[in-house]
Amino acid sequence: MKHDKMRFVLILSLIFSVMQSCEKEKISEDAQIAYGRKLFNDTKFSGSGQLSCGTCHPQGDMDNKQWHLDLIHDSLGGVAVSYSTPTLFGVAETAPYLWKGQGGSDLDTLTKTVITGIMGGTATDEEIKAIGAYMRFLDVPANPFRNDDGSLTAEQARGKIVFENQGKCNICHSGETLSGKFSIQIKAARPAFDVPSLRWVFATAPYWHDGSAGSLRAVINHYADTITTAQMTTWKWNGTGQVTPKPIFDIELTEQEKNDLIEYLKTL
Repeated sequence: MKHDKMRFVLILSLIFSVMQSCEKEKISEDAQIAYGRKLFNDTKFSGSGQLSCGTCHPQGDMDNKQWHLDLIHDSLGGVAVSYSTPTLFGVAETAPYLWKGQGGSDLDTLTKTVITGIMGGTATDEEIKAIGAYMRFLDVPANPFRNDDGSLTAEQARGKIVFENQGKCNICHSGETLSGKFSIQIKAARPAFDVPSLRWVFATAPYWHDGSAGSLRAVINHYADTITTAQMTTWKWNGTGQVTPKPIFDIELTEQEKNDLIEYLKTL
């Protein structure tokens, strides 16, 4: 009986020790995230002392603007291409980073590249890791269009069918993050663009790498209205540095189907 009691006390002691250790790790992790949030909004990392990560990504989101940054953006057809600022919500699950995937899959490495190469500043390894921890903490916010039980309205359910069938959206957008097939090739232009996640897509306009689609309807209209069975999967330059699309998929949607698809996209 005495040995059983001692064994019980020992087990309780071990459990308590593990709980203490986990709690210390949690406090340490929370402290690193809080430190990273502070650094994310600190202008000391820019050469001018006027910019922070939060300048383009307020609260970890997006500034709804397009920028051309020589280090990570290219010029096509002799014209500098400006790229939209993407949201960082859920960024930990959406590698590779940057619009052409050239940011790799490690947030710490990307953070260092942005600070030293784009912002013109410097950062210690500890600061880099803290900012990375904060970005990994940035989850996708709760969706006001999604029912708590996961059920869909009649319109949303019809939109899901369009998404998976006649809309052919899931050819490129699939998986938990509804991103997918990296490297959508533009044949004559030769670049490839990373397929963005569709999570929280209702709040991330303007769309596409250059922000040229101002709404979900504009995106759908582009694919549904310009794509016909008579044209092939090719793109060509129009001489201005912009890309003139020829249809990629054979998609024809009615106005009702477009409306339903938008309602479904808003739930993602």
